[in-house]
Amino acid sequence: MRKHSILLTLVLTGSLLLAGGCSGTPEPSPAEKPTQGATVAPSPTPDARTELVEALQRSQGVAHRYAVSGSLPERQNVKGTGAFDPKKRRFQATIAVTGGKHPSAGSRIVIGTDSYVRPSDEKNWVHVDLKRVKRDDPFLRFDWADPTGLTAFTSSITSAHRTDQHTYTGRFDPDGKDTKSFLPVGAPSIVSIGTPLSPFTIVTDDQGWVTSIRVELTSREGPTLTMTTTMSDHGKPLKISAPAHADEAADFYYRT
Repeated sequence: MRKHSILLTLVLTGSLLLAGGCSGTPEPSPAEKPTQGATVAPSPTPDARTELVEALQRSQGVAHRYAVSGSLPERQNVKGTGAFDPKKRRFQATIAVTGGKHPSAGSRIVIGTDSYVRPSDEKNWVHVDLKRVKRDDPFLRFDWADPTGLTAFTSSITSAHRTDQHTYTGRFDPDGKDTKSFLPVGAPSIVSIGTPLSPFTIVTDDQGWVTSIRVELTSREGPTLTMTTTMSDHGKPLKISAPAHADEAADFYYRT
């Protein structure tokens, strides 16, 4: 087992840094008046934001599957799939980062306090006992409160409005309240610094479950990054099992 390969798998590209510019499109202020003939977008309303937050929290709180695709800094792209059951404490994800100088791929399964990881270039799974973890290491770390970054994304929403029965648009703060990464939702790997409020589009189904989250980020250099996360099978049973065999992580991973 190669430690370097494992680390790349767990944090994708090692938490890419997105430096924001000042070219983002700000929210229009109430005092701004549209020019004659211009199309006026619906104004954000507190009720729309409340509805959206409730839909996101409801969708996060039940078992579901998700898929992620999008662009990352350093000319990389990410694709992944996963499943999360917060009540039964089951999590599974397979992520691949392509392009750039440091492509990586791998899988992770977490059942309670047992974590299993396997990079694509390794044959065996590696088991980590989360009860023994004493230090903040990306190989060991796992946050049951928000493994996909959806909770952090929800709290970062600054405004929202409904464009139709199932669609919300608005702005969120990529910098959040701290430097922890939460984007892309489902494969958090970007730490954003100085990025302006950014647009999102979220779609729900007839039952009110969130089915799609699309965000855009403007960096100081390079093209705008777009990331889409789809969600499905809300509330349905998930079959997530431990690997049939896994090597034990070396003792030095648990030392402070």
